[in-house]
Amino acid sequence: MTTHNFLLTLGVGSALIAFWIALRFPNYGPDDFREALIHVVAALAIGWVTPLMTGVLFARGSFNWGMAAIFGVLLPVMIYTFLAGAWFLRLAQAAIGQHKQR
Repeated sequence: MTTHNFLLTLGVGSALIAFWIALRFPNYGPDDFREALIHVVAALAIGWVTPLMTGVLFARGSFNWGMAAIFGVLLPVMIYTFLAGAWFLRLAQAAIGQHKQR
């Protein structure tokens, strides 16, 4: 498997996990747009520093440290990013549904 295919699979897998969490636990997550935007901004900020964190682990040079970087740092960050997006989309869909009922 090439690096490109692995990262693509990791991204799709993290999106599926995040949307499964959003669907499985609908009562979790923010209740208003302010909280949802805070989660989106936090996910973007964490995503901004993720290359630094994974770079430190990859610099160790060991296969085990590389796997720790991918599955211990990168995967959770990607899941949280997609989950924050799902929470925001759920609130937006509810707001649009309320607007159409008027």
